Formats: sequence, structure tokens, C-alpha cells
Amino acid sequence: MTQPRPRIVYLYLAIIVVSWAGNWPLMKLALDDAPPLTFVLLRLVGTIGLMAPALLILRAPLLPVRGERLGLFVVGQLQVAGFLIFSIIGLAILPAGRAIVLAYTMALWAIPIELWLAREAPRRGQLAGALVGFAGLILFMNPGLVDWSDWRILGGNAMLLLAAICWALGSVFYRRRAWRSTFWAQTFWQLAVSTVLVAVIALPGGLPGGLGEPIRWSPALIAILAYNWIVTTALGYFLWNKVLSVMSAGVAGQVMALTPVGGFLLAAAIFGGAITWDVGLSIVLIVGGIILTLRTR
Repeated sequence: MTQPRPRIVYLYLAIIVVSWAGNWPLMKLALDDAPPLTFVLLRLVGTIGLMAPALLILRAPLLPVRGERLGLFVVGQLQVAGFLIFSIIGLAILPAGRAIVLAYTMALWAIPIELWLAREAPRRGQLAGALVGFAGLILFMNPGLVDWSDWRILGGNAMLLLAAICWALGSVFYRRRAWRSTFWAQTFWQLAVSTVLVAVIALPGGLPGGLGEPIRWSPALIAILAYNWIVTTALGYFLWNKVLSVMSAGVAGQVMALTPVGGFLLAAAIFGGAITWDVGLSIVLIVGGIILTLRTR
């Protein structure tokens, strides 16, 4: 018999949803001052720089226990490095509202990945929720909303879908094992190994948007980075690991699909732009998929 989830997990999810929803418009603003990959590198380096001394002061372990480091390395490369790299490139190309909706289709990919890899098969209600959500995604991607003749726009959409798939894969892999390491050690290790990969990619001469392009150190950029260091990265990934310890990636991801709703509306308020019936209906379908999933026991 499946044990009931502790209620505290819904508080964790609420904190993640609210903090990550507001972060996408903020990151879009930050890209006016910093190249995309440089911003991701600064985000990770700053988080590591704050977490390491804090954990040492608390005498908490920085590294996972032996035997878990490789597994958490793979998880980190997918749900941290892969997600952050692909999503920031897509965000630099597309409006923040559209970017956040595509990136948070993670749950739509997690359900079939769980069917393929995980020990726990999704139930009928979860599959129904995924189908409804996929209908929302298809509507959101219809030719009337995407300029299919612009390869740059298509590339931006592809980057965000890749980000969602990386996140889903990492989350499902995480759920396949019971970890003995503390959540803070898991979080620190995933962020640390991701920082190395992002640094290599962002080196001068690497991809566009890396360290070879100038940074404008504005008060807004510093404030957004500080918010990312403390709230969305250190705390966010810590809480996300705790959520995955008691909830499947598909179900947790369906709840996380609430994030783009708030982020999309906030982005529309900040940057302007009309909310067409197509977009509105696609969001309703995605939220409907969440409701179907959570009603499944």
C-alpha cells in the first residue's frame, strides 16, 4: 500500500513554484547586462561560493558518500547543467513568457520516461493528465503561434524543449535510487559538477554568450544574481531533491507546471504582449493535466 505523502512536500513545491516563476522575467532582464552562458556560470559560482563556507561552518558534509557521487554527477549534469544551459539559450531568443511554458513541459516528458525507465509505472489518471498536458503543448506550438520560417526562433524552441527533457531525465534517474547522502551534500555536489561543465562551455572561444562577451555590472544584475544564488539555486534545488525523495518526477513535474502560468502572466505584465485565446487555452490544458494527475491515488 502506498504511504501518504507528507504534507510538508506541498509547502516545498509552493516555495519552488513561486520563486522559480518570478525568476524567469528577472533572468530575461539580467540578459541585458550579461551574456546567457556567463549568467549561468555566475549563478552557479556564486551559489557554490555561498554554500561551501555555510556548510563548513555547520560541519555538514560537502560531498556525497562514496558510491553515490557518480550517480549524483549524472543527475546534476542533466537536471542542473543541461537544464540551465539549454533554458538560458532559449530564453535569450524567445520572450520570457513563452520560454517558461516550454521549459516547464518537464512533466510531459517525465511520464513516458518513467514508463520506460522507472520502477513505478504511472497510473491511468497520471497518463490522462499527461495526454491533456501534451494537448496544451501541441496547441501552444501550433503554426499560428510559431514562425516556422525563422530558424533562430525554431532553435530557441528546441533549446527549451531539450531543457525540459534533460530535467525530466535527471529527475527520473534521481527517483530510481534511495540516496544515503544528506540533501545539502546532494545539492552541493550537483551544483559543483555542473559548474565545471558550464565553465568549460562558457570559456572564451566557446559558444556565443560565453565569457568572451562583456558584462555590465549594474545594480539590477547584482540583485538578480543574489536572488538566484540564495533562493532559486541553493534553496530551490535543495527543496526539489526533497520533493523527489517522496514524489515521482511525473507527479512533481505536473505540479511544477503551475510555474509557467505565474511566470507567463508576470512576464506579460513586465514586458507587455497580448495573451491570445490560443495561449490561454494551452495553459488551461496544462493546468488541467496537473489536476488530473494530483487526483490520482
